[in-house]
Amino acid sequence: MKIKDLEIFLDLLKSKSPTQTAERFSISQPNVSIVVKRLEKLAGFPLFERIGKKLVPTSRALFLGGMWLEVVQGYYASLESLERTDSQEITGELSIVATHTISEYFLPKIVFEFAKTHRKVRLKLQVAHFKECFEQIKKGAVDLALVEGDIPSQYASTEGLVSEMLHTDSLIVASNDFILASRTRDIKDLLDKMWILREYGSGQREQFVGALAKLGVEIPIFIELNCTTAIKDLVICDGALSVFSEIAIRKELENKVLFPIKIKNLPLEQSFYSLKRRSQLHNPILLKFEEYVLEQSKQ
Repeated sequence: MKIKDLEIFLDLLKSKSPTQTAERFSISQPNVSIVVKRLEKLAGFPLFERIGKKLVPTSRALFLGGMWLEVVQGYYASLESLERTDSQEITGELSIVATHTISEYFLPKIVFEFAKTHRKVRLKLQVAHFKECFEQIKKGAVDLALVEGDIPSQYASTEGLVSEMLHTDSLIVASNDFILASRTRDIKDLLDKMWILREYGSGQREQFVGALAKLGVEIPIFIELNCTTAIKDLVICDGALSVFSEIAIRKELENKVLFPIKIKNLPLEQSFYSLKRRSQLHNPILLKFEEYVLEQSKQ
């Protein structure tokens, strides 16, 4: 069933003249008859009775006319709504998965402000470690993955994904001991400390361990935890050492309850990346959200 067929039918209900309806739609009178026959076949009963040169609608045709009028009006109302939709009125749903540091310390305010501006967009945020995020975006379980780590664009491309760097953040080895942090240390001098790292599969952990491997150093892990807040508490209260994304301990550094330890010959930083499937490049909600994240990350 075509919208134009319904429009022709509704006009014919009013005009009762195939000639007048044909003129209004710039088609031939036989084409009007074809539309009527097509709709009658679909309905399974006659819609008009011919009396002289006029077509008189049956009672069933009038009944269908009321319902089909709503269909046509709804169709054009939806088109008008789409035309009125501008960058401030995008509608729909966006499903996001993000690694722990990004979801806890980078995204919350961004998501909140975006939702305030775009009230008709529903954002769904999940938290997972790097490998889970990667798998979810690959298999289409989410629209966007935001991860910390190193993702070569070539590798992303071979997986059918597009990666874009959103933000660069320092990785900081932190302690509650300001004396220990008072000068640059050799990492080998810290191997006797109680190191607490994030769980296996964490992009932040892999970045740190990978940097140490280049120096030929393997860190002795005292405990593995999947919660940054818990790790911070143990470092602050129990004298452990750990590595954090700077954004995760900014307040603790400002309040002097954690102190950054500079490590000799170990420059540490990590990048936050967005990952989306190549087929999603023209998703307007996704593009608008990524654009907003980029703007906010520069502030």
